[in-house]
Amino acid sequence: MTALVGAKHVWKSAVPPKVKFFFWLALHGRLWTAERRMRHGLQQDATCIICDQQDETTDHLLASCVTREVWHRLLSRAGFVHLVPSDDSRLADWWQNTRSSIPKHFRRSFDSLVLLVSWMVWKERNRRTFDKITKTPSQLVALVLEEADAWIAACFRCLASLTALAV
Repeated sequence: MTALVGAKHVWKSAVPPKVKFFFWLALHGRLWTAERRMRHGLQQDATCIICDQQDETTDHLLASCVTREVWHRLLSRAGFVHLVPSDDSRLADWWQNTRSSIPKHFRRSFDSLVLLVSWMVWKERNRRTFDKITKTPSQLVALVLEEADAWIAACFRCLASLTALAV
């Protein structure tokens, strides 16, 4: 059995346990996206609820779609705009390739930020799916920064180095 790419970085990241578990599920392709629900016969359509253009897969939802705009806004503020995922990025590949290209002292912060943004995008997707409430990318960035502040206050301080740059 081969180890899952990035698994050790997930469990060592400075984020709440529920977010680690969520991201671990994402890396395993076990999130109940529209594509997965359709594959299991639970719905008729796999179209992404956020962009309404492509199938809602884990990779699309967390590394493409509106997430690219969120990443662009956050990373450009921190001076890392060149790290924004491409349209066809696979989540695990983008995350691992990107983390290896940044300075070592930012890697733990970057890991936490990737998990935080993924978590917040998943929550946005769930708000749209179940509550019919929609946020703009700007509002989602504000929510990410607000959640980052809450995590920092709860002793997940490694995020502070990147969020301070993103203000």
